[in-house]
Amino acid sequence: MLLKLLIYISFSLLLVLTGWFSRFTAKPAKPFYAKSITANLPTQRYCKNRKKPQWVVDKVLYLAAISGYGAGKVAELFNQRYGHNGDSVGKTFVYYQIKNQQYQIRILRRDIKHKPPRTLPVNQTWGMDLTTVTLNKQQKLVLGIVDHGSRLSIALRELSSKHSDVLLLEICQSIKQFGLPKFIRTDNEACFNSWWLKSCLKLLGIKHQTTKVASPWQNGRIERFFGTFKQKWQQLNFNQCDLQTELAIYRAWYNQIRTHQNLGGLTPAEVWQGRQNKNADQAQWVSAWQGVLCGYYVPD
Repeated sequence: MLLKLLIYISFSLLLVLTGWFSRFTAKPAKPFYAKSITANLPTQRYCKNRKKPQWVVDKVLYLAAISGYGAGKVAELFNQRYGHNGDSVGKTFVYYQIKNQQYQIRILRRDIKHKPPRTLPVNQTWGMDLTTVTLNKQQKLVLGIVDHGSRLSIALRELSSKHSDVLLLEICQSIKQFGLPKFIRTDNEACFNSWWLKSCLKLLGIKHQTTKVASPWQNGRIERFFGTFKQKWQQLNFNQCDLQTELAIYRAWYNQIRTHQNLGGLTPAEVWQGRQNKNADQAQWVSAWQGVLCGYYVPD
């Protein structure tokens, strides 16, 4: 029995000396590999879930008002315009802004629609264009010239052709009566861009401006003038009438009787002269074209 105890003690001391128990009690060794590298990513200007600045909301609503697009397209427009500055929006954010602020979008559309155009000097820019009207089942060619500053109808005449010589003659007659403008704006029709017409305008000291292709809004005043003219013209049957006489009647009504909202309630003739007619007590009611053209005529 004593011999067994001595053997057991000797064996235990041997295990202790050889470090057999340390395998279970020692701390694990550190792995032999490189430490993990943490990259410093650039900080974004706005966090994903952070509240957007008010100017971002305003721009989103403005884009939705002027474009009429849905949330996805409005988000693309915003990111295309402001994404280079680190500002971006998502489709979900735009969707909820449009959904929750429909009334504000309607107000923006109304304000944009009724925004008064920029005021221009009188007799600086003329808008010129051609249109057609139906008379006695035939298409008649009509030339129109409008001053951008005063909306005055400079010319409204029937033409026999679109030849450059005919157009140049009408321009010279208008210059003789109203003076020399600095600019004449037309579309890209071939008759307005002939070498002869452009050369003569250059000799007169007039800069010829042409709009982009399929962009009638860039010469909007003459287009609006023709729109009003045709709206009145189509209400009556002018068969067996002299076209130039009817054009002169309309032009007189447009210049001296019809008031304009964007001119502060004045007529084009008053703006052209630079003064308001103060003879309101002498106003006379005028009616033409079977009542289609009517209003007060105030003599000078």
